[in-house]
Amino acid sequence: MQKFEWSVIVTLLVMFGLSPAITLAEDTQLCGDTSTKTGKAYKVNGSKINVRTGPGTNFSKIVNQKATSAFKTTHYITIDNSVTIYEECSQGKWSNIRVTDPEWLSDSHQGWVASKFLRGKKIDVSGKEVFTEADFLFDKNTKRYKDIIISGVNKIHRENSKCKDIRTSSAYISSSKGSKSDPVFFVTCGQGRNSFNVFFSKSDVIANKKFRAKKHISKSRAINICEKYAKSKANHPSSVNFSRILDLSSNETANGRTRITSTFLAKNSFNLEVKQHISCLFNSKGLIEANISETQ
Repeated sequence: MQKFEWSVIVTLLVMFGLSPAITLAEDTQLCGDTSTKTGKAYKVNGSKINVRTGPGTNFSKIVNQKATSAFKTTHYITIDNSVTIYEECSQGKWSNIRVTDPEWLSDSHQGWVASKFLRGKKIDVSGKEVFTEADFLFDKNTKRYKDIIISGVNKIHRENSKCKDIRTSSAYISSSKGSKSDPVFFVTCGQGRNSFNVFFSKSDVIANKKFRAKKHISKSRAINICEKYAKSKANHPSSVNFSRILDLSSNETANGRTRITSTFLAKNSFNLEVKQHISCLFNSKGLIEANISETQ
């Protein structure tokens, strides 16, 4: 079984809409006259790096109040290579930092860490970040495929416009897709409820497959088709009054599908005006399915 650190558990909690608020230690030392203001963004090398109340191992580790309460045993706030930090200042061989990505850790994950664990981002000529082995969390199941995973994740980040925000620490082997000779992997793009997985196989990476974002049907075309469908199912098509503003909702998903929901008024077989709800699902080529039901 894959072992998760608390930062990964927090990521999963937020993806499902749960708030992992953690109390910051009140006695954490701030930047002072003896420190040097820096204001730089860094990635992190390693894992389980303790965050302390001051610049040195003689200062206390900051207690992770939420995890301690949940697991009934003392846990400390740590950082690993799944986060990006902002260095407020440095003092000797120590840095005063706060986590900036993922953003839901920014209020709790603040304090002092040894500067040796911080590193700059690697950027290519186009200005995109290049991920290296230090950005991933490999275990015994994925370590043998690390070159394929690193290459695949970098391709997805470069080629999929919806994967500007990509969670390298989430990259793992799929348990339901692929085969022993051609395993399939996935990585999570986006944050919270807008996150989605992109799958890629060993053969995809070797064949240099492009991982462009799925195209969506235009919103105006989808609305027109949905309204046309409503009229085709009405007893009196000319009586259909389709809501294009008040009740209209449009939602695009990462797999290239778009769902339009709305309501419309139409006369039934008894010539009485009835309000109905409609839901239309599209891919880039057109309507896939639609459902109509009377509103309650």
